[in-house]
Amino acid sequence: MPTQRESGQGPLPLICGAARSLPPTLVLDALTAAPLGDDETDVMTDLRCEVEEDHPGLHAAAVRLLDSLPPETVWTQWTDWRDPVSVLVLRDCADGDGRPSSGDDWCTLFAGHPGTCSFELTDPEHEEFLAANPAYRYLFEREGLRGESADPGPYPEGSPAD
Repeated sequence: MPTQRESGQGPLPLICGAARSLPPTLVLDALTAAPLGDDETDVMTDLRCEVEEDHPGLHAAAVRLLDSLPPETVWTQWTDWRDPVSVLVLRDCADGDGRPSSGDDWCTLFAGHPGTCSFELTDPEHEEFLAANPAYRYLFEREGLRGESADPGPYPEGSPAD
């Protein structure tokens, strides 16, 4: 089944983008929600809802990426006008094995999320940043599956990786 991107059916839907901060009291909860691996100590505190805009239910943002089997992530959820009050470990989305038919991307949302998978969503704030900082686009384009770096050659002049 071709993705919207492949079939050229117009612009991709937007992420919700509702913003909140992870309260300091939940940072320790995020660290202890699942066993710590060497690369799993980063906790995201500046949150933006990652599901499709106009979604039903709670806003949701990943706060800590895990290197686990089955694939899981620490998430927080909140309602409009309220801060998150807890964190939870949710299994990663595996709809279509978590990958579109092209195999280039995977869904970074949780299993059973409302709306469209992440690889079919656009984040306008991220796109604006890349438009204003074109050297960074190179860094995002050179990322392979699950953050594995595929070195396509020399960095463009003025690149932050220079």
